[in-house]
Amino acid sequence: MKRLLLIATGLLLAAALIALPASEAAPKTLSYSATDASGRTITLDGKPEKVLVAAKAALMPAHALFLFPEAQEMEISLSKTDQGLGDFFPLVWPHINPGGRLDQNASVEELITKQSDLILLKATHYESMGKKLDQVGVKNFTMSLETWDEWQAELIQLGKLLGSEERARHVLDVYEKRIAALKQRVAGLPDDQKPDVLLLQGARSDNAYSFKIAPDSWLQTWVVELVGGNPVWKGSNKAASGWSVVTFEQIAAWDPDLIVTISYNTPASIYQDAILDSPVWKKLAAVRTGKVYASPSDLMNYIQPVASWILGAQWLAKTIHPELFSDLDMDAEIRSFYTDFYGITDMTLLDEFVSRFEKSVVNNR
Repeated sequence: MKRLLLIATGLLLAAALIALPASEAAPKTLSYSATDASGRTITLDGKPEKVLVAAKAALMPAHALFLFPEAQEMEISLSKTDQGLGDFFPLVWPHINPGGRLDQNASVEELITKQSDLILLKATHYESMGKKLDQVGVKNFTMSLETWDEWQAELIQLGKLLGSEERARHVLDVYEKRIAALKQRVAGLPDDQKPDVLLLQGARSDNAYSFKIAPDSWLQTWVVELVGGNPVWKGSNKAASGWSVVTFEQIAAWDPDLIVTISYNTPASIYQDAILDSPVWKKLAAVRTGKVYASPSDLMNYIQPVASWILGAQWLAKTIHPELFSDLDMDAEIRSFYTDFYGITDMTLLDEFVSRFEKSVVNNR
């Protein structure tokens, strides 16, 4: 009789387990899925352990990746990310790429040999590289990161792919607090108190200088408006994508109140000096009043869509409206940025970032 009762009890338990929903009957197998900048849904079987950040402009997705503490636990390979001012990543994470860095122009075949769980690419490489990687079943995730809206959306998606969406939302909250502090002080400024600002990316060839303006939609243009300036070039970039060369005649017609020179591979002060020393430019209002500034940098220029763009926005706010941001301490902001966003507390490193910033703007009046 006892044996029959045991058998009956066992049958009842088995039937109950079969009736339970799958999520209760067995542990759920986690998957990591997200939509990239190219509109594809990428699904991984688990957290990636080997990640490659490849091709040109790798520093932008790399900056995003290292906002996640999980990156410290991965085996990460990086293409070369030194724009010319120094390389941020091996300075902070010297264990990266023990076998050497990949060339930015490495072929798809070379990327495949790395046998990575995931390859991060700038979205501009989707047609030339992403599609080919798809064809051979190599997981790759593209990021655009040219605007603040793209940073917000794509950081969330990267967080989902890494199983760390909560961290992505925390990082965005920290950004928003800094943005809100800027917006609050320039809110309500009448148009006549918003100076005409011109950001110029400089280039030099055979001792001749040329300058470019950013697209309307890019972060560089948006930042000027964010901090209470009027980007005088807005609407004038006719290039299909990217920076567009601008003539001096057009610059003279704008006659901006303030000029900021930008360079991503040399000190921006080179182009600041070229403008101030040129007799052709001396009639411009910004030159006459001494309001020609070199943009700030440490190991990267701040006026570009890398993670430290917020430092560029804070510096620009203080430069455009010194009376509104007299208490904004860039030394403190730089230190807190690298601590809050990247968890860096090493005082030697923090001192290095501040020192490089100070040298980059030492010639600004």
